[in-house]
Amino acid sequence: MHVFMRVAFASLGTLGDLYPLLAVARAAEKRGHEVVIAASKRFRDHVTRHGWQFHAIRPDLEPETEQVRRLCDPGRGPERLMREVVFPSVRETYADLNKACAGADLLVVGELLYVAPLVAEKCGIPWINVVLAPSSFLSAIDPCVLAPLPSFHHLRHLGTIPHRLLLGFGNLLTSRWAAPLAAFHRELGHEPGPNPVYKGKHSPHRTLALFPGFFAAPQADWPPQVVQTGFPYFEQDQEIGTQRAISDFLKAGDPPLVFTLGSSMVEIADDFYRLASEAATTLGRRAILLTGKMSPAEKYPPSVLNIAYAPLESVFPHAAAVVHHGGIGSCAMALRSGIPSLVIPFAYDQPDNAERLRRLGVALTMPRKRITSRNLVEHLGRILQDAPMQSRARTLAAQIAPEEEMNRTIHALEEFAQTA
Repeated sequence: MHVFMRVAFASLGTLGDLYPLLAVARAAEKRGHEVVIAASKRFRDHVTRHGWQFHAIRPDLEPETEQVRRLCDPGRGPERLMREVVFPSVRETYADLNKACAGADLLVVGELLYVAPLVAEKCGIPWINVVLAPSSFLSAIDPCVLAPLPSFHHLRHLGTIPHRLLLGFGNLLTSRWAAPLAAFHRELGHEPGPNPVYKGKHSPHRTLALFPGFFAAPQADWPPQVVQTGFPYFEQDQEIGTQRAISDFLKAGDPPLVFTLGSSMVEIADDFYRLASEAATTLGRRAILLTGKMSPAEKYPPSVLNIAYAPLESVFPHAAAVVHHGGIGSCAMALRSGIPSLVIPFAYDQPDNAERLRRLGVALTMPRKRITSRNLVEHLGRILQDAPMQSRARTLAAQIAPEEEMNRTIHALEEFAQTA
């Protein structure tokens, strides 16, 4: 029996964190469920334009360029995010999320919302957490590339022991970051649970892994309550002028190279887009640059289209190859589009996502510190001449069934809610 629910979806972080939840929310709404979205206040318009009820939750996460640079440092960024932004705000996040969950039957949260168990208990509703990238599971059996210690990944051939030791040390370290949350638990009369950065962030009832098995197969040290479905794709309306500019450009010549750094890394792009334009010109290729609100005041040749923002689904399927930062949304769209990638990871899950694309044979990777026009030309030249890589990209694209995978995601939500 189909039971209609009021579902509160909550996200902290970037648009890359929010859009997958909006994709699930849209599918839930089509099934007849009522949807409420809670996110940082800067995303109000992104939510309300679709007619959904919006609740702002703190911390606001509206970093300026220099703060983005600090928070996206590969070594210290996660610690700064947790200790300076997320955990000092747990009381405010708890209060805001409580309001968003008023009258809800189910709470679905993304990363960083470590107060979710407390809110769910306060509201008397079950909760589910969503995992967008494999690195969030911190598996010792399938070890991820840790942005602060990327070289440690090369020890995977030694078995699980080195990674269990490293993850154990990380568990001890990050539990100290979570001290404000532990104190808040005690204020509310609860004993703190497991470290929220590790096991404590997963719902004991159900965790949704929103990526396909070919990208990361289930592991024995994942939580037993994980249900793996597939990538969620949030298709957006496009501004008419931008749509026309892209359409005219695509009709005017061969498939272009596409360069993007997502919604956050674009703010610390430095001279990336100038070098991208130079590389494309050297290769004799046309290019589309998605340069964000910090769009540089560069003058590009007619063979290069500079656009502040466009939905990835409007450009990736038409590209010869794409250069991106390894955000999970960019990886998912490149895979769906059947095109190879050059991945230049910055921080967080991006190095691991990049390595997984490389192992699948559909990408090359390049360290951020090695971005030069010459290196871009070299790597992209190899990709464009690699017919087997292009064939593998098309083969993997054929394995992605967005509608079927989203149906499994919604079924997992409904099945859980009916038995909770």
